[in-house]
Amino acid sequence: MLRFIKHTFTESVFYSHKHNLLGSSALIVIYKNGLTSKMMQLIASKSKHPATVFLNLNEITKPRCKIRWFNQTNEIKRCGHGSLAAAKCLTSHFNYCPNVFVSSSDEEFNINIKRQKAHLKLQTLRMYKTNYKKELAALFSLPIKATYSSANENGYTILLFDSKENLESLQVDFDSLAKAHNNAVIALCIPRYNSDKAVAHFRYFAPQFGVNEDAATGSAVSVIAPILFKLTGLNKVQLEQKSSNGALLEFIYNHGHVEVS
Repeated sequence: MLRFIKHTFTESVFYSHKHNLLGSSALIVIYKNGLTSKMMQLIASKSKHPATVFLNLNEITKPRCKIRWFNQTNEIKRCGHGSLAAAKCLTSHFNYCPNVFVSSSDEEFNINIKRQKAHLKLQTLRMYKTNYKKELAALFSLPIKATYSSANENGYTILLFDSKENLESLQVDFDSLAKAHNNAVIALCIPRYNSDKAVAHFRYFAPQFGVNEDAATGSAVSVIAPILFKLTGLNKVQLEQKSSNGALLEFIYNHGHVEVS
């Protein structure tokens, strides 16, 4: 297996020394042809990082580059923090980054490099109001105001909480959630203002997909941004992820796309 691997790096994103937030890390594996999916999963299973990113050496210098992400047990369908970590890695070590990462499902993750900093541009997903409030209420320790979903299965569900609620204290029945719901769940508070800047808090739970709580996630912004815009009219918000590590993200929402940094 090692003969197929050309380079390995680790990168962290969404951290803030100022706010004492650790963000999240990824193992970046750059391989030559021949590394199978089974081998990728084996490598990821031994990694201590939330995501292991695989890039083909033959593609990293091209405008479009295929990308795959794995956690310790499964291949990940979408991974914003892994994509930004890969962009940061390639920019730092190869002085070049593709314009677009393409996932196994052909979803495009556009990368803009501005002042040596990578920005991830995603197409937003349409969210619709749902009636999951009653069935999920018993699984979360804080009162849910409303629920929104992007799909009935293998999508996202947003649980909206009041801005006064402290998401750090939110407790979740993960075993029951994994059995009761088919989407990853985002707990989201209505934004409050801090020094004239809109700040929203969120957490991300996916026990259905092998991860009780994700420390820092970028792809979730593709559903958070349109909901916040719909509810508040805000297209630029600072997001603080209230996980144990903590993470800090900023986004700009415009015409069905969101740019995350």
